[in-house]
Order: sequence, then structure tokens, then C-alpha cells
Amino acid sequence: MARHRGRWMNACSACARAAGVKGAAAGPVRGVAGAALGLMLLIPPTSMAQQGAAATGDSLSASEQEVLRVPLWMGEAFRYKVKYGIFGVGEGHMGVSRLDTIGGRTTYVAEMHIKGMGMDQKLYSWIDTEKLFSRRFVKEEEDRPREYDFYPEERRVHQIQHLDSTWSIGTSEPLDDIAFVYLARALPLEVGRIYEYHRYFKEERNPIILEVLRRDTRKVGAGEFNTIVVRPIIPESKLFAEGGNAEIHLSDDERRIVVYMKVDGPYLPFNFTLHLEEYQEGGALGDDGDTEERNGGEDGPERSGPRHPPVTRSR
Repeated sequence: MARHRGRWMNACSACARAAGVKGAAAGPVRGVAGAALGLMLLIPPTSMAQQGAAATGDSLSASEQEVLRVPLWMGEAFRYKVKYGIFGVGEGHMGVSRLDTIGGRTTYVAEMHIKGMGMDQKLYSWIDTEKLFSRRFVKEEEDRPREYDFYPEERRVHQIQHLDSTWSIGTSEPLDDIAFVYLARALPLEVGRIYEYHRYFKEERNPIILEVLRRDTRKVGAGEFNTIVVRPIIPESKLFAEGGNAEIHLSDDERRIVVYMKVDGPYLPFNFTLHLEEYQEGGALGDDGDTEERNGGEDGPERSGPRHPPVTRSR
């Protein structure tokens, strides 16, 4: 698989040891940026009126209506520069380094890690390889670690960290924040289309919406890309709230690489952006024997020690 811009850390092992803060931000800027980023991630914004476009005839209400693209995710790894306005404030990582098995079903383990300005947040999503919905979702935060196990056949969610609770959901194919981004990468993404799903694992945040805004060209540290620009909307989300004007720029090719991401929440004086600096391309499921690799038994990794640690694999 291709490697870009020199020496690169294998798969997504970097997600477990992201580098420290980089950039030209001065002390006062760091304080403001850190406070704003903490506010964005810890305080859910007030839900605004749902945008009328989601009710148009072009909207889709079920993933079954769409023919999904074959994901090229196995082994991919992305490294990002995180900026607050014009200031570099940290580093981010995203990728799929391994497969796992949950309830006898094979899943991709998608990872996202953002570090900088006093924040260190890791997100993991166990995505069903057949239908691309979430079977487990983990947020690793210093003060509020949370883990959600999904039982899609029973339409049930069990939260087993921070607050042990169980609730019912109205779908057998639930989505979390990370799984939603990966599903978007597998959709046809015709400009002007609006995809609407009642599949988020917290019922009060449905429907979740993906607007396909335009085609564009985006120049980042990793190069210049033709992109498709989408806007994810998850009501009361800390990253993709209504009115937040979030944008994700995906490469306009079969890879659908996340080239650039903008979060412009209602509480922020400036926007936070992720700029792709380096990347390792992934492949289709089954390439290089990936289907034989597992981490843990039928019910997934052991729950002792660090929860679901990423696995480093040389390619």
C-alpha cells in the first residue's frame, strides 16, 4: 500500500501515542483555544430548528435504498494538523488498523485521536463489515470514559462506563459519530442530495443528516485533492450540531480519504480544522490476509487493562 511524505507510522498505532502540541500559537491563544475546545467537547449545544432542506424530496430515509461502495479502509492511517483559526494547536489521527469480532460478527475497528491544548480524546467504533453500522462505541476521556455496547438484533444499547444503563433504540443498524463518518465515505454522494437516517444510538438526536454540498479542491500538507464536501448534522452533537456549519472534505475518488474537516460550533469564536498531513492508503477487506486477523475472542478484546488498545501491525 502506498505511503506518502516520507517516514510514516504503521497503520494507526500513532493513535495511541499522538505527538504533543505544535504550531505558532502564543500562550494567550493557547488558553483561549483550549477553553473553547473543551467547551465544544464537554457542553452539548442547544438544538436548533431542523433545517428545512432535510424534508425535501431528494432526502433518503433508509440506507437500504443506496448501493454502498466497497470500503478501502483496512490498514489506512491518516495524520492531521489541528488548527484553531490560523494557529496550530495539536495533532489528530484517524484510521482502521485491525479487525475484531463482536457477537460472532466481523467488525472494522475505526479509531480517532485528537490531542492538543490540554485535551486528549480517543474515539473507537466497531463497524460491522457487511452493513457498516456500529456494534460498539468507546470514548476515552480522562474524566468521563464511556463505552456503549450495541445489541442490534434486540434493538438495545448498554452503556457500561460512567453511567451503567440500558435503553431501547428504534433501529437494528445503529450509528455513532465515527460510524456515521465512515458510512458517509461509502455512499454515492451526489451533489445536492440529502441523506437522512433515524439510526443514531441516542433517540433524542435523530434524525441525523448528511448534506452533499459541492465539489471543491483542497490543498493540505499531504498534497492537493479534488474533494466532495459534505455536512454531517447530529442534533445536540458536540462536533456536528445543527447550525455548526461543520464540513468534511472527502477525496473525490474511490478512497474517499478525509482530507479536511471543519468544526464551527455556535460556542466558538473561531473554527477548529483538521488538515491532512500524511496518510497511508487502505485496501479492501481480505487484502493481505486481513480477514484472518483478530484481536480477542468472539466477544472482542479482554476488558482488563487499557480498554481496547490499538494493535500495531507492520505492513
